[in-house]
Amino acid sequence: MTEEQAARLSAEFRQAFGGDVEIEPVGRPGRFRFAISSPRFEPMTQLARQDALWQIVDQILPRDATLDVAMILAFAPSELEQIED
Repeated sequence: MTEEQAARLSAEFRQAFGGDVEIEPVGRPGRFRFAISSPRFEPMTQLARQDALWQIVDQILPRDATLDVAMILAFAPSELEQIED
């Protein structure tokens, strides 16, 4: 995946869910990990969050580039508060 594709994917996540999106390169060049924190995740199960996020990935990236998404983490703000405590 190119840096531009990663940035576009990040922007789409932000548009769909609001909140904060972080991108981190991992492993070989062109491979990225994403972390999204959004209040919209509060009522959603982890499975529903992942389904919604991967649906965006499939819409934005060509099929071969989806293999460069190493991980997508999805947190509700209340879950992050528990981690910080």
